[in-house]
Amino acid sequence: MKTMTNEARQFSSEFDRIAQEVLQLLQQVPAALLDHPFPTPESYSLFMLATYLVEVGEFWIVGQVGKKPHPSPSLAEFCATGTLPALVARYQRWLKEVHSILDRLPDEALGEPLAFALAPGGLAQIASMSVRACLQQAVHHCELILGHMRTLARSLLSSAEGELPASPPGTSAATEERQGQDGQS
Repeated sequence: MKTMTNEARQFSSEFDRIAQEVLQLLQQVPAALLDHPFPTPESYSLFMLATYLVEVGEFWIVGQVGKKPHPSPSLAEFCATGTLPALVARYQRWLKEVHSILDRLPDEALGEPLAFALAPGGLAQIASMSVRACLQQAVHHCELILGHMRTLARSLLSSAEGELPASPPGTSAATEERQGQDGQS
């Protein structure tokens, strides 16, 4: 395995780590609970948060850094519907784009300014930040969403305690039990 030497490739590695944790959380929570919101008013489901995270990542990396036409995050993710396989496929496409854009990006390009609209449609104000700042913002935003997902997943798993093992998510007992339920080996 080749060691990543440039900063942009380190960012792509960060997005890989975040996405893999999201996908792992989605696999650990029973499918029936993916659309169940956190037990507080006006909260979002794990599926909605996972959809929002990938939408944010697509906006910042594909749309802003990659300069490929991509809609900005909207409120659509907060009523997200779909299937887990479709969401997993979306994450896979996003990560492929992340690597396509960042793995070849030279370090000197990280200081270049990017202009983007602060409001949908680009009619309000135009802001500018460096590619590096854009990537840092994307990592930070995705990490915040992931933190909410961790909390919600813990809550959902503890509420389903009778159906799943008491082991914390990611431990071998919980993973082995989940794999057994899915028919995997």
